[in-house]
Amino acid sequence: MDEKTENFLLYAIADDWTPLNDFDVLVARLEPDNYSRAYVLDVMRDLGERGLIRFGSFTAPVRPWTAWDVPVAESIARVANGYNGEPGYLQIADGEIYVNEVLRAEITEAGLARLRQLGDPYDKYGDPWIDDPYSRADP
Repeated sequence: MDEKTENFLLYAIADDWTPLNDFDVLVARLEPDNYSRAYVLDVMRDLGERGLIRFGSFTAPVRPWTAWDVPVAESIARVANGYNGEPGYLQIADGEIYVNEVLRAEITEAGLARLRQLGDPYDKYGDPWIDDPYSRADP
C-alpha cells in the first residue's frame, strides 16, 4: 500500500467504525492498478499487523461494536470468508460489498499517531473524488 492510500484509509477510519466497503472503495480509487480483493485484504492485514487498526463487527442480536479478540490472521480470515452469519468478502458479489457488515474497523492510538504524522490527506493530496460527479454535493 502506498502512503497516500494509508493516509486516506486512516483518515476514514478515524471518523467512525469503518465498514468493508470503505476499504474496497478507497483502494480501488487510489490504487487502481493494484486493486483486487486479495490486495484489499493485504492492506487490511498490513494496517492490523502494524497495530494501526482493530478489527470487529456489530454482533447480533445486540448491535454494539465489538472488537475481535483474535490474531490479525484470524480477523482477515473472518473478513475474507465470513463471520457470525455475514458472508465474506471473497464470496459476495460486487454490488453487495457496500451492504456487507462482516467488518467494522476501529483506529487505535498508534493509528491516530500515524495519522497525525501523515497529516490531512485532503490538504496533502487533494480530493481524489474531484472528478466523480456522483460523489459531489454541488449540482
